[in-house]
Amino acid sequence: MKRIILVMLLWALQVQAQEKWLDHITDQSKHKETTQRWHADGGQLNIMFFYGLLQDIGVKVKGTGDYSLENWEANSFIMPINNIGGLALKVPYGNLIDIDKGSLSLSGQFSWQFQGNTYEFKGLSLIASNNFKRQGDVVAFELVNDQGEVMLYMDHIHTQLDTKNSFLSLDNMDVSISPYLAEKLGQPELAGTVIAQAHAQTHLTTPLDGYVDINSLKGGSCASRPLWPGDPRPSDNQPAEADVALIDMSAQQQRNLGSGKVVITPSARLKNVGGLDDADVAWYTKFSGTFAPYGNAQHPFLVWNMYREIDGRFEQIGVSGVKHAFLTINSSCTVNCGNSHILWPGCEDVYGTGNNDSGGALGPREEIEAFKGTWVESPSFFDQDGNGSQDNSSNSTDENRMVVDTGNLGTPDTTYYISAWYVIRDDINIFNTMGYKQYATSVDVNGNAQLSQLSNLQTGPASDQYVTPDTFDLNAGTASQRILRAGEGHLTVAVKAVDLGGGLYRYNYMIENHDYDPQIQTISVPLHDTSTMTDFMFVDTDEFANNTWTVTRANNMLTLQAPAGNEIDWGILYSFSFTVNAAPVAGDVILTGLENGSDTFDSALIVPNVSDLIFENGFENMNPD
Repeated sequence: MKRIILVMLLWALQVQAQEKWLDHITDQSKHKETTQRWHADGGQLNIMFFYGLLQDIGVKVKGTGDYSLENWEANSFIMPINNIGGLALKVPYGNLIDIDKGSLSLSGQFSWQFQGNTYEFKGLSLIASNNFKRQGDVVAFELVNDQGEVMLYMDHIHTQLDTKNSFLSLDNMDVSISPYLAEKLGQPELAGTVIAQAHAQTHLTTPLDGYVDINSLKGGSCASRPLWPGDPRPSDNQPAEADVALIDMSAQQQRNLGSGKVVITPSARLKNVGGLDDADVAWYTKFSGTFAPYGNAQHPFLVWNMYREIDGRFEQIGVSGVKHAFLTINSSCTVNCGNSHILWPGCEDVYGTGNNDSGGALGPREEIEAFKGTWVESPSFFDQDGNGSQDNSSNSTDENRMVVDTGNLGTPDTTYYISAWYVIRDDINIFNTMGYKQYATSVDVNGNAQLSQLSNLQTGPASDQYVTPDTFDLNAGTASQRILRAGEGHLTVAVKAVDLGGGLYRYNYMIENHDYDPQIQTISVPLHDTSTMTDFMFVDTDEFANNTWTVTRANNMLTLQAPAGNEIDWGILYSFSFTVNAAPVAGDVILTGLENGSDTFDSALIVPNVSDLIFENGFENMNPD
């Protein structure tokens, strides 16, 4: 008996260590709330296979009925959950924080055919597992067959309790190939590949003697919540600040479009890194109503990009649309007041690969005011008749996805990065909501992109790897400046100047618009009219020759001008390079905005030396003084 009490006490202490919000509760029912379990069983599991991706891999799925190769969201394979066993839930004060024990027994079966072999999925159970569960996950599952073999994993799960109707929903689960199954297939590199999305709804049983709702407690950390950005903090009456950080992401090919094009999609994990005195973040589903603090259904916007460094240049080779966030699971919280549409301080949230490929949540970037973090709901891409409800979505293949040309992948001596960024209204630091990883890339004989992660998540823009921001090293030929235009947004401008020998220098410039909403329409670099320029290269984010920027030289300046519609918008990086017979010196690159009256501003970088060429051409005595 003493051993049981000790185990329960240790478990309660572990719960509190992970969920700091419990430290601030002194309610007399705390012991019961942190030790009792809720229960879930029965219901059904719906697996929505990515049949097109599985076909690209070489897998045929049998026994799941009719399906669509192109539109995975139209697919459905229902497996009833038997009313045996079940899951044990940790739900102190009505907040679901963990499902670490139990299993769901499934009815039904299917099989995979691969390279002449058949792999049976029968006698299946979903087992709550800590083997690959990540920090901040409420639960992760192993799909185990009747031989005890782990065939698939399920993670990035959105969990929701419906106590009124007695349901536990496990939504938007990424279904991935286990290492065991990948080895059985003879393709160990397939381990972790997401091949389906799954949803489960199970029957929920609450404790017989009830539970205490967090919002029924008087005092404590929820007494003054929500605390919105700008609200006076209880401790010192200063304005509360919101600070959300991207804490992980990973990416894979989602589909092969043919003709040398693939769609690449990431998962993403974030955290409100604020403390007890910091602000909560609105996370409301679009078209769901009008809510504080902004009088709308405010929510974050997720975008992702792909880059490469090649021959001294830094180029953007992939651009996504905007994923509109709609729900937060609120795990590992410092404050947790029980609303899945508010990200409380310390709370984490996840969005899986399948979730970030859902057409109903993907829209165009141009509708977002990135610096302000705002979006006009109606009329919009999603509400084209302006009646306040969604009547349109992205298509099931490429619209508002990150489409990458496979001709840009697998290049020797090239470094590749994939990044993600949450655009969040009133966030005090945009750069910690960005993150990136380095990937090795290759393309197989069928035109599929293979991505292999080479680094852990690095915080900030991927271009930080090109030249360290806000540095200047004339000897190394590198310089970078991060710019904030008050009330308009942030940019980074960087250069690498390379001595080619024989008096020739290669200048490689990149201009990255993070959230500068006016856009950039011209770029000017000092360059003497008599200098010899060769091998000019301009790289934007598409393959269209008819929208390339024009280049002119006059008054000792090299000026690049955007054609209408191809200015450098937010979340976009353009680069250009040229070779000249002028050595590097400190100087200014001049940028001109578009939607702010052609406002002009400078960036202090490295530029070709104009003065030396003036002296070489005998112009040093032009001034009569």
